[in-house]
Amino acid sequence: MSQTVGGQDDGQVLRAHIDQFVRAPIERVYAAYVDPALMPKWMGIKAVTNVSGPLDRPGSTFVEVVYGPYRPRSEVLAAEPPVLHDMGGRGPVGIGWRWTTRFAVKDEGTEITFDEEVRFPAGLISGLLRRSQEGGRMERGARALLAKFAELVEAGET
Repeated sequence: MSQTVGGQDDGQVLRAHIDQFVRAPIERVYAAYVDPALMPKWMGIKAVTNVSGPLDRPGSTFVEVVYGPYRPRSEVLAAEPPVLHDMGGRGPVGIGWRWTTRFAVKDEGTEITFDEEVRFPAGLISGLLRRSQEGGRMERGARALLAKFAELVEAGET
């Protein structure tokens, strides 16, 4: 994981890069990745609501029910089924995130290349949240989410 300090808002950006192999055809893996009914099972959220359209189309939005009052809105920024999905959003205290995910056929399955970027603006609460993700914790968390995703797809829950 690389960490970058600085920027216009004097905040910090944390980045993670993860590769995950899934023993399933690329079309099935991509379809599972953009399925709002499956997202809560692997993303560590309670639900996906207010879906404005298919999540394999740029401009579609959805709300993640995380916990308590936290309901960050996410948007599909780019999509090229079945090889690219890019989404981002903004959460509490101005924290912004982006997940760029690429899919490629590999060894009778699909290789996922996942790049995560989280921007933490300056401020006490944001700083505390950022520190909770430093030291590789954000990368380990993302790695665990993708491993769970692979497990669900390989088990045929898609």
